[in-house]
Amino acid sequence: MRGDQEVVTLERRDRALVAGAVAIAALLIAGCESRGDGAKRDSGPPTMAEARFRPIGGSSLTGATILSAYDGGVRMQVNFNGRAPGQYRVMIHATGNCSSPNGFSAGPPWAPPGVPLKEEGFPILKNDDSASFVVRLPGYRIDGPDGVLGRSVVVHDGALGSLAAQPGIPNNRIACGVVGPPSHTLLDMLK
Repeated sequence: MRGDQEVVTLERRDRALVAGAVAIAALLIAGCESRGDGAKRDSGPPTMAEARFRPIGGSSLTGATILSAYDGGVRMQVNFNGRAPGQYRVMIHATGNCSSPNGFSAGPPWAPPGVPLKEEGFPILKNDDSASFVVRLPGYRIDGPDGVLGRSVVVHDGALGSLAAQPGIPNNRIACGVVGPPSHTLLDMLK
C-alpha cells in the first residue's frame, strides 16, 4: 500500500510541476509580445528602414539614410560625412546589393510603379564636413513588392551626369547602403 501512496504523491507533484511550467511559459510569451512600457507591439507593416552607407569607387564617404513611413509616402533623411564640400545626388536603386567596387550591383535608379523617376536625383549641397538632407517621397512605401526594403540608396558625386553604371568602369557612385530594418541602436535613439 505504501508503494501506491508514493505513486499518487509523485503524480500530484508532476502535475504541479507541469502546471507551473505552463504558467511560466505563458508569462514569458506574454512578456515577449509586449514592450517594456506595457504596450503591445505593432504587428503591422514596418514603418521604418535604414541604409548604412559604405564607401565605393575609392570614396571615403560614410553615413546613413533613415526611411520612415508617412501617410501617402516615405520620408528619407540622409546624413553623411567624409567628403569635401560640393554637390551630390541621392537615389534609391533597384537592387539591394552594394558589393561591387563601383556600385553597379545596386542596379539602376528606381521608383515604384506609377511614380515618375526623378532622373536628376535628390540634390544635396554640402558646405562643410557633414551633410544632412530630408525629402518626402510621395507614392513610395517601406515594404511590399513595390517598397524600398531590400533596395539600395546610392550617393552620386556631382549635380549633373549619368546615373548609369557598367561593371568595372568608374562612375560617379561614391557610397551605397542596402535598405533593411532599422538597427537596434537607431531604435534606441528614437525612444
